[in-house]
Amino acid sequence: MNVFERMLNTQALMFVYVVTGIIMARSKILKHEGRSSFINLLLDITLPCMILHSFEVDVGINELIAAGEIIIISSGCFLIAWLTGKIFWIKSSHERKAVLEFATMFSNAGNAGLPIVASVFGTEGVFYASFYLLPARVLIWTVGLSMFVEGTNFRDKLKILLRTPSLDVVFIGLALMFLPVKLPSVLSTAIKNMGDMTGPLSMMIIGAALGESNLRDAFDLDAFKLTFVRLVVQPLIFLFLLRALGVQDILWQVTVTLTAMPAAANTEIIAEKYGKDYAFAARCVAVSTIISLVSVPVLTLLF
Repeated sequence: MNVFERMLNTQALMFVYVVTGIIMARSKILKHEGRSSFINLLLDITLPCMILHSFEVDVGINELIAAGEIIIISSGCFLIAWLTGKIFWIKSSHERKAVLEFATMFSNAGNAGLPIVASVFGTEGVFYASFYLLPARVLIWTVGLSMFVEGTNFRDKLKILLRTPSLDVVFIGLALMFLPVKLPSVLSTAIKNMGDMTGPLSMMIIGAALGESNLRDAFDLDAFKLTFVRLVVQPLIFLFLLRALGVQDILWQVTVTLTAMPAAANTEIIAEKYGKDYAFAARCVAVSTIISLVSVPVLTLLF
């Protein structure tokens, strides 16, 4: 089975999970106030477990060099994405500019991208994706946060960053890789099984958010412009650039897959917290998420 077929099957599964989330929200099985508990379960338990399990592999010097390479690639991609946001949205209104620039720079690579990478590229893909996300974890609470609020205390940003479980487990995983110890098999299996919940859970949460929204409000021209930049323009830039630079296949394919994800789910959360247009942010997340179910498999035809 080629990459396109694996991606198509994976996105079909994700679509089923999204529809399930919509049904859960519409039927009040999952109410708005209960969704935050599922989000905490995803961010604090299942996603960190999936990342930690990806480090339970035997790696050699070549894999470590590739991990360092993808950190450099990731940093370059975020720089290009930051510049893209500044250029594309220079004439946007003040209320929307922060949302558009943030959503252009940061994709839903963690919540949605990692499960897809796991399904398509396996444990090796998650291993590299975890390193790709390292710069994102730092930038989202520094550069990203500064888009919404000026003068945020650096110490507060650092506290938020250090309390991110998905970042913490990367360092735990690195320690396990180099120390001459292995996790007990029961614990290792439990971590794997909980990590496997990430894909269905993340998509059902997104589906529940869609189920709570009014679909007529989704037809916002700026949201569709953002979706085009997020799902088409940037992935194509990175695809042709990385292939031209001779980056090995697994690295550029994981990178392009993660950059082709919809707008980061926490775009709406941060916008609401800092008094920006969070309703518009929610529309950007919703529109880009729905269209990504089709655009991502189509993009892999170029792999």
